[in-house]
Amino acid sequence: MWRYLILFLLSFPALAWDETDRILGATAVASLAYDWGQTRYVAQNRCPNAGGAPGCTDPYQESGWAKHFIGSTPSPGQVDRYFATCIVGTLLIAEWLPSSKRKIFLGTITAVELVVIRHNRQIGIQMQF
Repeated sequence: MWRYLILFLLSFPALAWDETDRILGATAVASLAYDWGQTRYVAQNRCPNAGGAPGCTDPYQESGWAKHFIGSTPSPGQVDRYFATCIVGTLLIAEWLPSSKRKIFLGTITAVELVVIRHNRQIGIQMQF
């Protein structure tokens, strides 16, 4: 899957974007990728047999709006599909928008993701691929 995502990003037709658009696009993708790594950390560091092991509970669960798509305890595969779709969708929507609205959209994605990343770090979630 990584190969397809990288191929898509390298071939993305953002040639009509100005420098600010490209910088905002890069920061939006980078912040989504960082959140992706944090969510993978949670998915990969689950307590084995959390439902039946005494004294064993998962310290983290997805609580944001993403849980409506991937559930509160997603697998690494679910996390990968979700974030790959988010990144591709973000770039496709940004490409469709006029430049002035594209800047607002990409800036908002980045700002929201930075708040999420900061919160995750504060509660001890690391980044792991």
